[in-house]
Amino acid sequence: MKSKYIIILVLLVGLVILAVIEYRKYISPKGINIDKNKYPITGIDISKHTGIINWEHIKKQKISFVYIKATEGQDYIDPNYYINLARARKANIKVGEYHFFRFNKSGKVQAQNFLSHALHDPEELTPVVDIEEWGNLPIYKSDAEIKKQIRLFLIEVQSVIHRKMIIYTNMDSYNRYIKGSFTQHPIWICSFSKSPKLPDNRNWLFWQHAHNGKLNGIKGDVDMNTFNGSELEWKAYLETLK
Repeated sequence: MKSKYIIILVLLVGLVILAVIEYRKYISPKGINIDKNKYPITGIDISKHTGIINWEHIKKQKISFVYIKATEGQDYIDPNYYINLARARKANIKVGEYHFFRFNKSGKVQAQNFLSHALHDPEELTPVVDIEEWGNLPIYKSDAEIKKQIRLFLIEVQSVIHRKMIIYTNMDSYNRYIKGSFTQHPIWICSFSKSPKLPDNRNWLFWQHAHNGKLNGIKGDVDMNTFNGSELEWKAYLETLK
C-alpha cells in the first residue's frame, strides 16, 4: 500500500513539473527584432527539431554562421548532426557544434561523449556548451556541484581542442551558474531584451534574440542569433580561429 502512494506522489510531482514547464513556455516571449545596422551578422542554431533544411536557400538569406547540436548528456547524439554538418559545410556557411549539458550527469563523461562524436575542425567556429535549466528539471544536485561538473567538462574538452569553449546560457542560468566563474570563456546569451546586459557587465560574443525566426528552407521556427560586432569585426574574429 505504501509503495502505491509513493508511485502516485511521483506521478503528481511529474505532472506539476510538466505543467510549470508548459506554463513558462506559454508566457515566455518568443523573440524580438533587432537593429541589423548595429548587428549585421546573423546566425542560427539547429538540432533535429529543426527538421530537414534546404541549405542553398539558407545561404541566399545572408546567414553567416550556424551552430549544430552534436551531443547531449553522457550518450546522446543528435540524429541530424552529421548530415546538417556536411550540408552546411557544402553550402560554405561557417559552422560550429554544441553540446547540451545535463546537470545530473558527470561533466567528464559528457565531455567524452562530445569529443567522441563532434567532428570539430580547428578552423571552424569554437564549440559551445549549452547551460540552461530548461530540459534539466528536476535537478538533484546543488548549484556548487553543477558548477563543478561544468568546470570538469570544460577542462576535458579544452585539453583536446585547445580553445576556451563558448558558454551558451540565459539570464537566469547565467546568474545561477556562470556569473563570477568561467571568466575566460566567451558568452552566448539568450535574452529578449532590446540590448542584453550581463549583470556583472561582462561582454557577450553571441546573442540569441529569437526562438521564432522564419527562413526559407526551414519549415518551422528557428533560433536567431547575432554576433556582437560589425562585418569587419566578424571577419577579424574569424581570422583569430585560424
